[in-house]
Amino acid sequence: MLIPEEKQFNIWSPELTIPIPAIDVVIFTLYQNELCVVLLKQEEEGEKNYILPGWIVAKGYSLEENFDDILKRKTGITWVYKEQLYTFWNPWRDKRAHTLSISYFALVSMDNFFKSIDFTKVAILKYKDITPFNIWFKDKKIGTDHFEIIQYAKQRLEWKLEYTNIVKEILPGKFKMSQLQYMYEIIMWKIYDKRNFQKKIFSLKILSETWEFDTSTNRPAKLYEFIDSELKIVEKNSFV
Repeated sequence: MLIPEEKQFNIWSPELTIPIPAIDVVIFTLYQNELCVVLLKQEEEGEKNYILPGWIVAKGYSLEENFDDILKRKTGITWVYKEQLYTFWNPWRDKRAHTLSISYFALVSMDNFFKSIDFTKVAILKYKDITPFNIWFKDKKIGTDHFEIIQYAKQRLEWKLEYTNIVKEILPGKFKMSQLQYMYEIIMWKIYDKRNFQKKIFSLKILSETWEFDTSTNRPAKLYEFIDSELKIVEKNSFV
């Protein structure tokens, strides 16, 4: 659902005596075999910078409706897994007014990513390439804490990976065991022993064989899928 244009009025009044609530979204996806973040492109004086998709909260609509509206308008994406992260409230984070950032992190699988993404609006950056120097809009001094928000979202993703099946939200519906292990490795920034990883995964009883094979190489590999379609709590600290 899109919020009507008349609800997106200009509220940047210096006389406003209360903080302005806004939503900022960190969208993670797997792109070109890397953990990446979906960002909005900003360019000034030939220099490219990026900020998180976000906007002010429209009156009369729930946070869920505002989130969906921002996601659609800013990126073209219409559905993701999402969690509320934290409220960033530094009064100097936006020079236009005192804003409160209600931040979210979201995960989108490659199955859904290319169906809806609008590449005229967004850029895809590898997480490892994001720095405090390319994540903000210098001219307007917007997004001065977006790097911090992205880092916090990555930490939350790592924590969730330790005790849930949340990785299913990034992987395709059917995947090879090597794809699953690779996702853990690029998110957790560590290498796992293949046999130990598979033993641990199977012990959690979160996967089932599809009885299909990936035949894209000369060595066909079994394809798996997650048993539960919803987020599931598994063994704490399973992959620390």
